[in-house]
Amino acid sequence: MGARTLLVTHSSATIGAMSCNPSIGGVGKGHLVREIDALGGAMGVLADACGLHARFLNESKGPAVRALRALMDKPSYARSAIAMLREQPNLTIAPGLAEDVVVKAGAVRAVRCADGTNYRARRVVLATGTFLGGKTFRGDVITEEGRFGEAPAVGLSHALRRLGFPTQRLKTGTPPRIARDGVDIRAMQEQPPSAARLRFSYRSSAAFPGPQLSCYVTLTNERTHRLVRDNLHRSPLYGLDLIRGIGPRYCPSIEDKVVKFAHNPAHQIFVEPEGWDEPTLYVGGFSTSLPAEVQIEMLRTLPGLDACTMVRAGYAVEYDMVSPTELHDTLETRRVAGLFHCGQLNGTSGYEEAAAQGLVAGVNAARAAAGKTPLRIERSRGYIGVMIDDLVTKGVDEPYRMLTSRAEHRLVLRHDNADLRLTPLGREIGTVDDQSWQAFERRREALDEALRDARSTQIAQRLRRPEVGFCDVAASFTPPLEAEIGERVAIEVKLEGYAARAELALARSARLESAEIPTVLDYDNISALSREAREKLAARRPRTLGSAGRIPGITPSDIAILEVLVHRLGASVS
Repeated sequence: MGARTLLVTHSSATIGAMSCNPSIGGVGKGHLVREIDALGGAMGVLADACGLHARFLNESKGPAVRALRALMDKPSYARSAIAMLREQPNLTIAPGLAEDVVVKAGAVRAVRCADGTNYRARRVVLATGTFLGGKTFRGDVITEEGRFGEAPAVGLSHALRRLGFPTQRLKTGTPPRIARDGVDIRAMQEQPPSAARLRFSYRSSAAFPGPQLSCYVTLTNERTHRLVRDNLHRSPLYGLDLIRGIGPRYCPSIEDKVVKFAHNPAHQIFVEPEGWDEPTLYVGGFSTSLPAEVQIEMLRTLPGLDACTMVRAGYAVEYDMVSPTELHDTLETRRVAGLFHCGQLNGTSGYEEAAAQGLVAGVNAARAAAGKTPLRIERSRGYIGVMIDDLVTKGVDEPYRMLTSRAEHRLVLRHDNADLRLTPLGREIGTVDDQSWQAFERRREALDEALRDARSTQIAQRLRRPEVGFCDVAASFTPPLEAEIGERVAIEVKLEGYAARAELALARSARLESAEIPTVLDYDNISALSREAREKLAARRPRTLGSAGRIPGITPSDIAILEVLVHRLGASVS
């Protein structure tokens, strides 16, 4: 976008390091990756260049919840990310540990590093991951680190609190890694990759980047669970009571699974490669902070892993976050002008959520520096918009994960149509280049023409039948269609009736979403509102009536009162 940019990071060698799961995408998360790509972002391109196992999830369900997930060659992903950044115009990479944010007259002015270096800037984006006051836990061993072997950002935590930002502790974890040698894949269920080349990005090659590898599924059992129960007194989560941070609901540790889901006799464990030439395997679903000697015992109770070697024990990591209700929907903070927060600093979990926020925060920092209006993505236009709206209006009390169920308009926010929804916006803001835009226009034209053909013939009638797919009608199209365009035609035709109803719902909600609340509105003096509504609205200062209605505790009657006031104020101004 033309902005001169400096990236200050602990070590340029660890840019793009996948701290935990070696995968990109999944349900909800994969939708975010497609949207990042539609806006010109890098994650989809990087994932496609390094993917060693890709397949669609929820293929038996509707297209709204169908999503792509791909495993990465972890070393290649990091190398590719570093190479991409080094070739990026207007970007300088500087090693350093950010210690302080210099603020004058309520606006950011500089970032100060531990070695005393001051980097002057009027726009600063903080992307701290799990490093902000980070501590790791294995049994009673506590280490101050943001992830294994890397120092935390302690000074920055103090700086944010000094500026008045309320912080709280969150927790995540990672499972042990095991050696490939000694694993008996015959005792596990194989999960083969897709036979077809699946891509996150239209900018990627249609050829496979390398050999596609299988994953394997095994199960915990009573022996596993007994070991967990017998060692709970050594767990920093339970018996030792060392961890205060709240962990992710949708990615619980094996301790949580055994304690909270005691009625389940077994839990699925996913054994996944971490690279084409990596000697290690990732044990998904087995996150733990129990002592290392207990972890290896537990691993060897699993079918196929009874002779495994543990290369690195799992651990929990606890870190600071700042409540995202401190943010505008542009991801700029309310307290400090020019300061933007993204990723786990805002209480989210996962690479994909962080990447989507980083894209929006970076775009808005660049637009602000150029004196342009900010980028805002509505809930009806993208999962990115759903996530940001959820964060800034509702806040978080546990790590936030993107789920398709969070989107009330998910029928129109699908994996297949992310480019139609967001690429024109990316072109408008300057993040989609000429080559990508021309490819998009050709794709859109081919899709429109194929849809016209289908609707003007018997093809559409056939496609509306649940059991009929594009492959069943492919021969009816003249000229022949690319398989990907054909699949999109089939989805559009099958969902036409549902989409029409969804559009009506969108039109109804658009009225509230477009009704901006004047910044001068004094909630304390609106006696018709309840005390709770006055307090919450004054604290959050929602930008529109739509976002006000999603604040927990705000009722439809509160919105009706606000709507009258907003209308009156608008009339008096005009």
